[in-house]
Amino acid sequence: MPSCERCWEEAGGSPDRYHELLAINKCTPEEQAGRDAGICPQCKRKTMHQLVTDVCMNPDCPQYIHDFKEE
Repeated sequence: MPSCERCWEEAGGSPDRYHELLAINKCTPEEQAGRDAGICPQCKRKTMHQLVTDVCMNPDCPQYIHDFKEE
């Protein structure tokens, strides 16, 4: 799964701090997707990850479920 852009930015590039923030923060899908996120064609929210542009970070989106469900 792509990184949470809010947590990564707050961590200042430190992987250890990033993992701490993931456990603490309750980031919205929009925050996870990042400032430069795109609009998801399925759920119509600004939740298409800014770096991994084909991934929606909204867990309620059919695209999210399809991309990350375990087979």
